[in-house]
Amino acid sequence: MNFRPAALGLLVLLAAGCASVQVTREISQEERAADRLLAEGRHADAARAYEQLAAGLRGHARYPLLLRAADAWREAGELERARVLIDGIGPRRLADDELALHDLLRAELALADRQPEAARALLGESVARFPHALRPRWHRLRAEALSQQGEHFAAAGELARLDALLPAGERQANQRRIERELARLGDRDLARASAALPAGDPLYAFAGRALTARGLPLPRAYDRADLAAPSVARPPAEPDGYRPPLKLALLVPLSGPLAGAGASVRDGALTAHFGESRRRPELRLYDTAGTAQGAIDAYQLALADGADQILGPLSRDEVQALFSQGELAAPVLALNRVALPPPPGSASFALSPEDEGVAAAERMLRRGLLRVVVVSAGDDSAQRSLDAFREHFRARGGEILTEARIAEGTLDYAPVLRAALAAAGGGEGRHDAVFLALRGPQARLLVPQLAIAGFAGRPLIATSQILQGSGDPRLDRDLDGIEFPEHPWLLGSRADLPDPARTGRRLASARGGGARLFAFGLDAYRLAGYLEHLGRQSGAWINGATGELRLDAFGNVLRIPAWGVFSGGRPRPALDGALTPDAELQ
Repeated sequence: MNFRPAALGLLVLLAAGCASVQVTREISQEERAADRLLAEGRHADAARAYEQLAAGLRGHARYPLLLRAADAWREAGELERARVLIDGIGPRRLADDELALHDLLRAELALADRQPEAARALLGESVARFPHALRPRWHRLRAEALSQQGEHFAAAGELARLDALLPAGERQANQRRIERELARLGDRDLARASAALPAGDPLYAFAGRALTARGLPLPRAYDRADLAAPSVARPPAEPDGYRPPLKLALLVPLSGPLAGAGASVRDGALTAHFGESRRRPELRLYDTAGTAQGAIDAYQLALADGADQILGPLSRDEVQALFSQGELAAPVLALNRVALPPPPGSASFALSPEDEGVAAAERMLRRGLLRVVVVSAGDDSAQRSLDAFREHFRARGGEILTEARIAEGTLDYAPVLRAALAAAGGGEGRHDAVFLALRGPQARLLVPQLAIAGFAGRPLIATSQILQGSGDPRLDRDLDGIEFPEHPWLLGSRADLPDPARTGRRLASARGGGARLFAFGLDAYRLAGYLEHLGRQSGAWINGATGELRLDAFGNVLRIPAWGVFSGGRPRPALDGALTPDAELQ
């Protein structure tokens, strides 16, 4: 473990001493120099400097400097050197704030020795006695102690409370750890513990997202009062929650390198707009040119034109630029996801490779396919899907026996597959399934070679990447039996929407790769009228063109895809994977 304190502020706090015992001492130039080393990240050098300074003192006067040396060694990853110093410090001679740091260091050493009970005794049950600069470390260490004791829901709770104390750049890693802790609970335990959380508990947002990813209902709605319609005089919602804006601005790239993607999203949104028989917003289009500055300029122009809701922008750079503005004057439904959370009142919707990786992991786990061989390519989309699959699958108890990487341009996969089979323990009985993160042409070459290499007779589950470069039934017969996540609209499971084949013949933007973005545009437009309903009603969801759509507590639209399977060289609905076609909205 490597827990990073607010080092410089903590040094000032400890150097000044604890207010309750009124310890004051003069800080030498040498000590200030050691402080600078620590602030510069030169932890080992700082530790040596503190030790050298302590060597010039006698008795308990050395303890504060030895304590800081121990903490610097911990920062440097030298826990054993920290242990030697801590063992020589008499805690009764420390000021209160120094004692708090001493107990944190001893707790971390106890956790390194797999002694969570000792760590919890040192930490106590309340953070109140610890200075604010040390509280993030207290929550992290207590979470680790609880996790080592198998109390994963409680550990996730400590990390959820920690989240509000962290700078924005550290929250993503912390939230992944929360997800890993929650993933270790079974469905029943997760649902029961989530339902018992009190209103306002920060863990509920994370627990609710975990429940949704497993297809389980929320015990109660999220508290998303910020999604209420702005102060403009929108008419009341329809009985099903439909409450569109008065003026909706669509921000997409209609020029530049992303113009093709923008046209597909635009045409999907326009199709949904003109297909809506109830009250429709005034819809205006704004070209972002696919750039960050273009997105900001388009947003400002839309505001000047009186838009009360924004749909877009599309690219990650554009969304990052807009979310970096802080609180926005008009709420945004961004069409991509970035590390920054949506500002209050806003949301994000994305066709994310990570979501497909999680969906594939859940599908395997629910079917009892717990030992998996992975075959992937090296492109960015494949790796993003695989990273999410790997983390979710392992956290929920699955085992990845081995991973095989297919190099671009290679035709003979036999050496890679033989090595993978050996790493998996050999023999067909060791693995339950094969997960593929490959494009169609690679998968067509792979499937017959899998059988020859000894991987035959097990389910093959892929990401939607397998549809890239496919489309010829004569060639795609080699893919028969492979399952993949797909938009229900493209599987023919949404009879209430325009037929995808007929739409593709009329609109170039709805053909080929554009079809998925066209469906994305359909759903994006519909979401704009239901965000308030989705955010404030427990269990509310839309059966969209791209999947079942729900909103989590952080403003992210969660998409549960349908499942397809190749049969006769054509994508068809999987028998257990198609969404209910006539359940429009719940």
